[in-house]
Amino acid sequence: MTEFRSTLITLQDVINNHYFFNIPIYQRLYVWKREQIHTLLDDIFQAYDESKNEFYLGGTLVIERDCQQRNDGQTEYLFDLIDGQQRFTTLWLVSVVLGEQLTEYSQGRSEQGLRPRIGFAIRPQVTDFFARICRDESASLPEARQLEDALQEIRAFINNYQEENISLDLAALSVFIRDNIQLVLTRVPKNTDLNKLFEVINNRGIQLQHHEILKSKLLEILPKDDQNCYGQLWDACADMNGYVERHLRAVTKIDTVTLFEDQIDGTEKLAIACNVIATLQKKQQTHSLQELTLESILNSENTFTVNDDALIREDEGNQLPDRVNSIISFSMLLQHVLRIYLHEHPKLAEMDIAKVSDKDLLLIFKEYWLKNKPDATQVKQFIELLWETRYQFDKHVIKWVLVEEEKVHAIRRPYVNRSSNKGKAYLQRYTTDAAPDFAALQSMLYHSQQMTTQYWLTPLLNFLLKHDEKYAELYLQHLDNHLLCSEPDASLIQRTRRFLDNIWHTETLLSANDSLNKKFKNGTQYPHYWFYKLEYVLYLQMKSDSRRSRLIDSFRMTAKNSVEHIAPQHPENEMDKVEAEVLHCFGNLALVTRSINSEMSNKGFGIKRAEFLHRHQGKGVSLKLEHVFETEQWLKPDIQVHQDQMIQLFDDYMKDVTVQVGTIISR
Repeated sequence: MTEFRSTLITLQDVINNHYFFNIPIYQRLYVWKREQIHTLLDDIFQAYDESKNEFYLGGTLVIERDCQQRNDGQTEYLFDLIDGQQRFTTLWLVSVVLGEQLTEYSQGRSEQGLRPRIGFAIRPQVTDFFARICRDESASLPEARQLEDALQEIRAFINNYQEENISLDLAALSVFIRDNIQLVLTRVPKNTDLNKLFEVINNRGIQLQHHEILKSKLLEILPKDDQNCYGQLWDACADMNGYVERHLRAVTKIDTVTLFEDQIDGTEKLAIACNVIATLQKKQQTHSLQELTLESILNSENTFTVNDDALIREDEGNQLPDRVNSIISFSMLLQHVLRIYLHEHPKLAEMDIAKVSDKDLLLIFKEYWLKNKPDATQVKQFIELLWETRYQFDKHVIKWVLVEEEKVHAIRRPYVNRSSNKGKAYLQRYTTDAAPDFAALQSMLYHSQQMTTQYWLTPLLNFLLKHDEKYAELYLQHLDNHLLCSEPDASLIQRTRRFLDNIWHTETLLSANDSLNKKFKNGTQYPHYWFYKLEYVLYLQMKSDSRRSRLIDSFRMTAKNSVEHIAPQHPENEMDKVEAEVLHCFGNLALVTRSINSEMSNKGFGIKRAEFLHRHQGKGVSLKLEHVFETEQWLKPDIQVHQDQMIQLFDDYMKDVTVQVGTIISR
């Protein structure tokens, strides 16, 4: 083979052609985390739901390492994977979890016998890990920890998806993945200079992002006199890291302090787009306007960026906000705004997008709005709504905030800081949490829902735009209960639409007994949502106990992907065994990090309790375990008592929220 050769293949082709893959030693280990895994799974599941004939996974670059004739006369190939490893390995892990029609893809019969489709060159532990999970054996090896975490994430995603889509047919999904997922397999000649090849791969050009193309399409509709101001408003919103008022100030130098302090009916002018636009237009009158065309918008070298160092110098000597990151992308925000815009538009009010999808941003906007040829007024209304939504998003929605080298979820509100020695005023953010209970609730939803959609944000942002912000936390409690603690009769996005039609929409709530008393073959099938929600409810309960102040202060809702049996499934000592009827019940389960799951393993309750009290007590790693390990024994009656207490706690919380909402509605 002397030239590059690319072919479009399916997983069935991999099976039929007897392809096996090796990860060479110069490749890094598997590094994908929750966000990348969920993005890929979201794309696959959406393609399946939409019955697409093909789903393109992307490209994979390989070098043929070996080939040999089989006894059946066919040729067996071994390739070195040199690009696309993370995506390809994730797909292989998905095939292991799903099984069904993907079993022959996850492991194939070679001349050496049955073996995993993927292996590592000089990492025997990882290869052993692959072989064990193919045999459905327990596998916990230090070098394969990231792969173990990925498996947990995939299992949790599928379990949660099944909970929301009870008609999901896993066998049909497996067939879809096997036959419809396609990837471009590029075979590289054996004599290729890999150093030069990697240099080319690493230096690939960055394509124009979809939201930048959308911006150009919308600004093209506006009169030239309006393009600059509305473009600046868009650019300030587009940078999702940091706070929007700082972005606006950095690019326009307008007086955001005055806009923040001046109010109309109790709302700061800065929150109202027309006031910001008027300020920008007034400032613009003293400058000559640059003529903008579609080409100049796309090719402009003046694309908005924020220079944090410059901002720090400008605000030197004043208290600065922590470095922050958004929980969603700008493309996602645009789609949440589009949903609200469509609902408000007289001629489009019956429409709603079918999904939130980063990669389909342009298609979604074309299908649900742009094909109707919006005029300049409508484009202005959309960008103004975008500003107002982003403003509320930054004021009331959690962000990842760096605190003492740790990223945590927090809400930081704006304030005016007046410099006594310089006589200047700065619009900044408090460094203390504005609403820790509200943040905990949002964090619970963020971790328990699909990272690439977060559908709960649409009704919450809609509420914040139209109603008194002092009820926002209660509203989100109501929304969470009726959206996720009721019998699903439609997709999640369709159900959130009901809360746009009627802010205080209600569903028939499920009792906690129905939700937490399910009988699963294995407790790991419990949706992670219920564990996260219990942490939030326990957090509210424990807040009122002064003895727990240290615990509550240290508590953070964090990503967890391992369901731990408190009384172990396979105890090291027979005396630690509990009856089968309570082994997999919710009372005997806790959602923990992978590291804590590994620590506890198959140890008995007494050992687990002693180690937890020594290492983790009071550190907020699991409020459920804090509650469990207050007891000194863990037998069937103890497990049942704990489960009953948790069910009662849920029911009391749900009833309390219902009463509070009823009081507000009746006013």
